[in-house]
Amino acid sequence: MNWTPNRNEKKPIYKQIAEYIEGEISLGNYSPNSVLPSERELAKRLSVNRSTIVAAYDELQSIGLVDRVKGSGTKVSGDIWGLLNKRIPNWNKYVEDGSFLPNFPIVQRLRQQTQENDIINLVSGELSSDLFPAEKLQQIITSVSFREHLGYDHPQGNEFLRSTIALHVKKYKNIDTSPSSILITSGAQQALHLIVQGLLKPGDSVAIEDPSYCYSLPLFHSAGLKIYHLPVDEKGIDPEDLIDVLRKHRIRMVFVNPDYQNPTGTVLSENRRKYLLELSAKFGIPIIEDDPYSLTAYNGKVNPTLKSMDSNGNVEVFLFFSEYF
Repeated sequence: MNWTPNRNEKKPIYKQIAEYIEGEISLGNYSPNSVLPSERELAKRLSVNRSTIVAAYDELQSIGLVDRVKGSGTKVSGDIWGLLNKRIPNWNKYVEDGSFLPNFPIVQRLRQQTQENDIINLVSGELSSDLFPAEKLQQIITSVSFREHLGYDHPQGNEFLRSTIALHVKKYKNIDTSPSSILITSGAQQALHLIVQGLLKPGDSVAIEDPSYCYSLPLFHSAGLKIYHLPVDEKGIDPEDLIDVLRKHRIRMVFVNPDYQNPTGTVLSENRRKYLLELSAKFGIPIIEDDPYSLTAYNGKVNPTLKSMDSNGNVEVFLFFSEYF
């Protein structure tokens, strides 16, 4: 075995070893029922810890390529082509090779910790669950006869819901729109996904806040977008920074969270909002406004959204209504 794992690669060493052995089995270099090197021997040969080899062999066993018998070592399965045994797909490999990358490991760990422990979740930007009007919702459900059908609804979402949202954004956000211009999605991530997939293509350049909403980054990377950052200070992003980026790159879209930005909590000043809209109109660059928090101000003040200030049709907005409904 002349092969050695690449220690500069981000992929874990045990996965590299497992994939190499899987490839050798596929090529016939390790025939069915042949014995693989012992854990200690292979660890010494590749200059890794024995636990790394154990993890690699466990990976191969999980997909049915090897059999492990205590005292007899590890050998290639005698039925690797599935004539007798059922092979389990290597789902981790499918995830790694898929078009969309999984969430960053740190994000996965944070979500796991908040689910398993009594920890306040500040990862996803949700309000505390005890602020949700569960009792009032239960009263509404029990006091009204349910007459809705349970089949497929309108592709854009329930028409009555969209009409209610249109009235809501007119009353509270000064946005004139119609139910036909509203699309119901399963949260902000699906909205982002549809925007990226429907309006952009791999290689396009976009400008985003720095720092920005952590869950959007894997999606942008998966779509093959080039990302350029706009630093956030105490007044939000500075449109002058966007001008600097525009001088060097052809930006196709700008993503901003003007009110109580996630994760900094800053508010984009009104002067900067106006300037950002001027640049959007001057260069013909669409703005995607993420507005989940504008109605949650402690002082009750609602800042004008970019969409309400936009007179050219350059701004599209997505709202996360479950935050405050």
